[in-house]
Amino acid sequence: MTFDPARTQAALVSLFARALVPGLAGAVLACGGAADPASDGGGDGSTAGSTTAHDADGSSGVHGTVGDASGSSGDAPGSEGSDTASPQPDVGGVEPGTVPVFVAQGSMGRTVMSCDGGLTWISDHAWDLDGNALVCGGPQAKRCWDDTCSYAQDGGCVDTECCNDTPDEAKGVAFGDGIFAATWGWGMPGALGSSTDGATWSFAPGDTHGGIAYGLGRFVAASRDPVWSADGVTWQPTEPADFQNEGGADLWSVRSFAYGDYQDGGRFVAVATGDGRDILVSSDGQSWWRPSEIPTECGTDTFFYGSILGGNDVFVIVGQPGTACRSIDGGQTWSMVDTGLSEILSHGVWTGTQFEYWGDDGVRASSSDGLDWTLTPMTTPMRIGPVARDDEGNYVAIDSVWSAYEAQTFLHSDDGLSWSAAPGSAAGHPIFHIVAGRIAATQACPAR
Repeated sequence: MTFDPARTQAALVSLFARALVPGLAGAVLACGGAADPASDGGGDGSTAGSTTAHDADGSSGVHGTVGDASGSSGDAPGSEGSDTASPQPDVGGVEPGTVPVFVAQGSMGRTVMSCDGGLTWISDHAWDLDGNALVCGGPQAKRCWDDTCSYAQDGGCVDTECCNDTPDEAKGVAFGDGIFAATWGWGMPGALGSSTDGATWSFAPGDTHGGIAYGLGRFVAASRDPVWSADGVTWQPTEPADFQNEGGADLWSVRSFAYGDYQDGGRFVAVATGDGRDILVSSDGQSWWRPSEIPTECGTDTFFYGSILGGNDVFVIVGQPGTACRSIDGGQTWSMVDTGLSEILSHGVWTGTQFEYWGDDGVRASSSDGLDWTLTPMTTPMRIGPVARDDEGNYVAIDSVWSAYEAQTFLHSDDGLSWSAAPGSAAGHPIFHIVAGRIAATQACPAR
């Protein structure tokens, strides 16, 4: 599905104007089911506009206005980046008075958090139950892939299958400089959300971004028309990302996106697929360039499974077939490496010393350099899907992106090998992404 940018912008303006009308009832939707949807859409556009917010108790309010702004020109490959962004924070230390937390992002605009290492989950919110204006109608629980949902689009409401090429599809959550930021929307324009406590979220107009990452003092949401933000609230366009297949035709769907530190400032790496595959890199979060050498197999299957990671000046793009595409020169050239796993259905984590991915055969693959991989049998063999690790060494995971509602269980581990069901799991809409971060201590998440 391809959208006319002018039509998309008009729809977003209309949508968020409605969100600011006093007394306007937002809509509620939720999605459920256990099947693996096969379809996926795409879109284009950029975003800037007003923001609305959902407080921890589910109420909504106005949280300021976002003005349009043009993106600045990016620097050339290998440069240290634009001077328009704030400095990269020191990620090596722990700020006093902060608490490590996990935030999980799911369909129907769902967010849920844990501040005890993933043992219990709190502040479980979703657009259907919170009455967000992005959906039409009053609060009413829905189930993904089973029910029909009504989404606010083009100043009206569009009825379609819940959570399938819709504004509520979860496309990524990131953390940086004390802020969580997330993007929703696939097939139809969605929303960009931000939070400083993991519980209270504000929303700005979004589009169909294929991922979000933080680095070089900014968040970047990836698509053919990427946007960036220093605070997760005000979003501006970067230069266009001209994804093309081998024949020069446009590719619209970013499938995987991440940031990693590199010796001269860091890199954003994006993979787009469709009728072909392309990889683009940004050295500043503003301009985009294509690697000089990309193997044919690199990044071809990283939509739901596998992920891009960076660490020790190495980048890896690991996909479902169990292969790693590796770069040691900041994304200029890539080469293929076998991880030893036959199939990877997990995302990956960088622990600070090694990359880790989990195979569907109860084995973890780990590597410090992305070249030599060590296979370690899990103490409790099970499927690992979305996964994250905090700076205290706690792991959390969902067994599958398709597990939802009665079948959904949050998993916890101290070492990534022995896993158990979290005693305080919060079942609900399917979870597609998890990220670790730190927030200032709150009553819900007190200092330890």
